Amino acid sequence: MTDTPIPHNWTLRRALGWSVVPLIGFALAFWLRYGVIQPKAIGQLCGQADAPGWCRPRDWLLLGQHYEVWGWIALASAAIALIVPLPPALLRVVLGIALLFSALALVLYNTTLGAVALVVTLLALLRKR
Repeated sequence: MTDTPIPHNWTLRRALGWSVVPLIGFALAFWLRYGVIQPKAIGQLCGQADAPGWCRPRDWLLLGQHYEVWGWIALASAAIALIVPLPPALLRVVLGIALLFSALALVLYNTTLGAVALVVTLLALLRKR
């Protein structure tokens, strides 16, 4: 049972290459969540009337999080990768976007859409073309 055959087009190098993309997404998402979004000092500073200019991108980040933008982008790109026949180079880009935004969605409070998008992305990755 431990000698499960790996499909001939999947190598360890290819699997590790694809696993780097969500790891980058998770690292970025954890930095955004615990370094930019959640610290009380930053929230209080950005809540003042004379807030610094870098608070505007933080507000956009919070707005995108509120409207589940990360999950919708992940789900849309995963669905495109699964359904639409794309050239291999473009397919890799769409799959990379889907993996990256799935990781972002899972950490940045869009878990429902992010989980579905991750499953659909993995199905698209394993699909034989």
